[in-house]
Amino acid sequence: MALYLESFADGARIVGALEALRRAGKHALVLTTGASEGSRLLARSHTGSMTSALDVVDAACRAAGALRVATPRELVDAARVLDATTPPGGRRVAIISDSGGQGGIAADLAGDRGLRAPVFTERLQARLRDLLPAAATVSNPVDLAGAGEADLQVYARVTELVAASGEVDSIVLSGYLGCYGEDSPSLVDAESAVIDRLGHLGRGHRTDAARVPLIVHSMSAASPAVARLREHRVPVFDTIDAALGALGHLIRLGGQPRPAPMTVRTEAAVPAPGYWAARTFLTALGIAMPEARLVTDAAGFAAACASLRAPLVLKAGWIEHKSEHRAVRTGLGPGTAAAVFREMYERLGPGEYVVEEQDIRPGVVELLIGARRDRDFGPTVTVGHGGVLAELWHDVSVELAPVDRRTAAGMLDRLRSRRLLDGWRGQPAVDLDALIDAVVAVSEAIAASPGLADIEVNPIRVGPEGALAVDALVVPRAEDVVAKAACEATGVNGHRETTEEQEASREHVH
Repeated sequence: MALYLESFADGARIVGALEALRRAGKHALVLTTGASEGSRLLARSHTGSMTSALDVVDAACRAAGALRVATPRELVDAARVLDATTPPGGRRVAIISDSGGQGGIAADLAGDRGLRAPVFTERLQARLRDLLPAAATVSNPVDLAGAGEADLQVYARVTELVAASGEVDSIVLSGYLGCYGEDSPSLVDAESAVIDRLGHLGRGHRTDAARVPLIVHSMSAASPAVARLREHRVPVFDTIDAALGALGHLIRLGGQPRPAPMTVRTEAAVPAPGYWAARTFLTALGIAMPEARLVTDAAGFAAACASLRAPLVLKAGWIEHKSEHRAVRTGLGPGTAAAVFREMYERLGPGEYVVEEQDIRPGVVELLIGARRDRDFGPTVTVGHGGVLAELWHDVSVELAPVDRRTAAGMLDRLRSRRLLDGWRGQPAVDLDALIDAVVAVSEAIAASPGLADIEVNPIRVGPEGALAVDALVVPRAEDVVAKAACEATGVNGHRETTEEQEASREHVH
């Protein structure tokens, strides 16, 4: 099923339809237009500013076991391969070529598309040497080194041997095959015999009960030999990047679909505005936060400092992006704390200030966990590289919410910064279980609470001894805020707002 969609209104029903196709054994390919940046520009959280509508569409496709492609050519190429074969069982690909340079280019492109060209075992390499001249390369990629010109049947013999080895999940045959008979009519019959042999391989060869798909890249686009390959239902492409791109799509489509949505916790109450209320909300989800005190004046601040362990952090709790407004100060000790509080209070005015013990654990990695209610698909969850440079690195992974632990772990694996979590340049590995628990908890909270628009934990500092959230933002849905403001405006005497008053309420919210 190949779909072109310009919008995703009622996205949950679309996901349900794609899931039904997957259960029926039918693959779904999705092509869509680019998403508007408007929602990102208006987002109040870091998560909202870094995730696009296409990120969410990709998450929906993963949840449903479908595949999004970027261009009409990719849609046709992926459909062509799926019409002829099934997705391979893994990412290991053998590259067989009649040119060393062409094979090297193919190997580089394979890596860019999520494929892996493993080095063959010594046993398989020895058997390939028996078939090929001394100048041939047999480690993977395989360079036939002119053997195909001496005997066209070498193409089939080498391909059959590699397919039967059990060492790869798919094979790409790249080069001049398909051109021999076109350029030299005396070779038509010999080339056709090879193609018939490859066609038999593509139809039925199995290793360990798993089919090894064969994809051909030919330097001819429409020769009789290429037509004969297609008659045998062997996918054939006229460029190596198209061949490997289609195979890469098959790998993504052949992955395990997400498990069915789990039962989530009961709906969480929408917290009041401000950081202190967000702390209470996250603590109730089981997410650890530093020891802290809520203060509103200098006396309360002094008492808080006396009861907490230095160094301390001071935050203006009602300001959402604190770093941008100089509303957070770190590293406070007895000699500096009072002056810092006085300066911030005089500059920002009265309000809820929060004093926290600063997390100074060594070997900590800063990430973010965010959750949003998408207009079309509903609850989503995001994890990524966090801290004040989160937007700069733009390293995030998105899924529909809620997620289970397996899906949360997969989100972390897709991050470019993933290796930091296993220990980088002598640093210790962090507590992955604690981080995964936090991702699952935030995803469940947004899924169970229709009154929430955004939840963001940024950063969550993860070290060997656990995860600690050191800043957070919880945003109610705008329409709920407007409705609440309207109800409060009516008062106990039943006063109903005028149109002008309602508009004023909305403007206040925005």
